[in-house]
Amino acid sequence: MFILKYYDEKNAFNNSILDKYINIMNMYDKGVIFFDLIKNTAYFNEKCRNIFNTNSGMSEIGKFINGIEKDFYEDDRENKEVNFIGLETDITYTIKHLIEEKKVKYVLCTIEMKSNKRNIRKSNYISKIIGESDVMLNLKAKVKIVGRYDSTILLLGQTGTGKELFAKAIHDISPRRNKKFIVVNCGAIPDSLLESELFGYEKGAFTGANSNGKVGKFEEADGGTIFLDEIENMSQFMQNKILRAIEDRKICKIGSNKEVGVNVRIIGATNIELKKMVEEGKFRKDLYYRLNVICFKIPSLIERKDDIFLISDYLIEKYCKVFKKI
Repeated sequence: MFILKYYDEKNAFNNSILDKYINIMNMYDKGVIFFDLIKNTAYFNEKCRNIFNTNSGMSEIGKFINGIEKDFYEDDRENKEVNFIGLETDITYTIKHLIEEKKVKYVLCTIEMKSNKRNIRKSNYISKIIGESDVMLNLKAKVKIVGRYDSTILLLGQTGTGKELFAKAIHDISPRRNKKFIVVNCGAIPDSLLESELFGYEKGAFTGANSNGKVGKFEEADGGTIFLDEIENMSQFMQNKILRAIEDRKICKIGSNKEVGVNVRIIGATNIELKKMVEEGKFRKDLYYRLNVICFKIPSLIERKDDIFLISDYLIEKYCKVFKKI
């Protein structure tokens, strides 16, 4: 790993070659990174800053340059595609050599966002969240940022506010988007069955068990996201099991002594004030803080009255199509 430095007047390339290109790069409609082969100095334009969503530092751009190092000496005019973890979408790039004294001394890399069907699909979940009020726009903006990372998230909100839709949007923005999004309604499954539903069981684990055993939802969601709705309904026993799964990233099937590693992102949701349940001793304090790494409160309609007509128009159009009144 190397440390990139910003280009400025005190930190310029010795022969000022960058000055010949800097004005052009700022006018370019693609992202541009300019660096030497030692990789210790670089310049990037505003478009590049927007693509990598960086306001300070160059760590994300540094990771990208490390990832394409194999192409430094290939003056390839064809677009190359790269999936860069941390970005909402894939990008394409080209390498252009700048030559002095018949030697390649500098690299000019152009970058642009890739437009394809998968990216259109990803944007659908955010677009399905109807709301243009200030509180909703602010929430959507935060979701777009947090969704790119792997933090556990707790969604609070009344029934019908769209907690599952927000959970899907978070998953679809994340690097896990190509893996499964598994929904488990903890309030709809009897506690006696919830353990086997979440963690699975081995064959013959109990009377009536499937002869082939069962894969649990955690294992099924490996590499993806598991959405635990109505988590306030979990018993103390299940709270202990979930806490262990979060801490160790391992689960143990019913009837087995062998732990299985799982790599899942957990999004919890509730319409109950969990903090009050913690104070009353009905919900584990340590589990609450494990789930509450990042918390989003989904506003009810009374908190975003500006969206009432927008939602009304959407519902009128939707049901006119359903009942063929258009």
